[in-house]
Amino acid sequence: MKNIHGGDIYKYENVTDFSANINPMGIPESVREAVVNSLEMCENYPQMFCDDLREKIGRRYGVDSSFIICGNGASDVLYRYVFAIKPKNAVVAAPCFAEYEAALECVGAKVEYYQINHNTFEIEDDFMEMFEYKPDMIFLCNPNNPTGILINDRLLERIIKECDRNGVRIFLDECFLDFTGKEDELSYVKSILRYRGLFVLKAFTKMYAIPGIRLGYGITYDKELIGKMYDAGQPWNVSVLAQNAGIAALDEDKFAADTVSLISKEREFICTNFQRMNIKYWESDANYIFFMHKKGLKEELLNRGILIRDCSNYKNLTDGYYRIAIKSHKDNVKLIDALADIDIN
Repeated sequence: MKNIHGGDIYKYENVTDFSANINPMGIPESVREAVVNSLEMCENYPQMFCDDLREKIGRRYGVDSSFIICGNGASDVLYRYVFAIKPKNAVVAAPCFAEYEAALECVGAKVEYYQINHNTFEIEDDFMEMFEYKPDMIFLCNPNNPTGILINDRLLERIIKECDRNGVRIFLDECFLDFTGKEDELSYVKSILRYRGLFVLKAFTKMYAIPGIRLGYGITYDKELIGKMYDAGQPWNVSVLAQNAGIAALDEDKFAADTVSLISKEREFICTNFQRMNIKYWESDANYIFFMHKKGLKEELLNRGILIRDCSNYKNLTDGYYRIAIKSHKDNVKLIDALADIDIN
């Protein structure tokens, strides 16, 4: 099985889960209430095309609802995208979210990897050389997962323009952009009318702490593609519970702003302590931190009741790379105290 991710708490008992990048503030009360109140509606099929939810997402971003497709989590949207297009050649950054490669393998696409520099873990100007492979499709994640590093905006604009000139589709994953506090400034949803081959992926899962409910969406000007994506999977792919959770979540602007403030404060706390303990890490803009430590750290922390993400199975990474979510201050103190008791060598 290649589908190895964080958040698999079912294998372990009584662990504090740092392996999944979920909002430490938990589910907003309004979202929780919307889910509970939706139970009586579950005797009916959900809206097949999530009309009410898409309408509200469209108002949020100032785009027509016909440019939006919702899915059973962001991964559902990703797989439908790949199944609808069936690309022959694709470019993926490495390391990056493993489901891009997994989806592409399902349709027999050839994948070329942009090997991210291990010093900075930034996507750099040499990414433009990947166009020499004449890809049909490019996948980028901003901020990147697992590093949390944003792509330089001028470089990202160059890449998107080059895709537009060459008829290359670009799938831009912004699922963690709302944690940066820079979504209004950096999101490319505003650019879908200019770049017809651009598809922007977003999710409710992380910010609103509903991974168990599953809700993601994509935005593109290409309505024909959206039609093909609906045809590429089962109908009624978004439950009544998920649709109503999303509708409620879109009113939680203060919750999202408070989350960004908390993440920024706790990220600084963890990084300051990493510096004190001489743990090498990379500056993140997201709600997780990518770092290096000795081999076997995951197992040692498990013995202390803490689960982290071992990143050795990411393409272009080896043993010794890890990712932790930023959690509540109490949980972050528990992690720092545990790391202080472990020899880094």
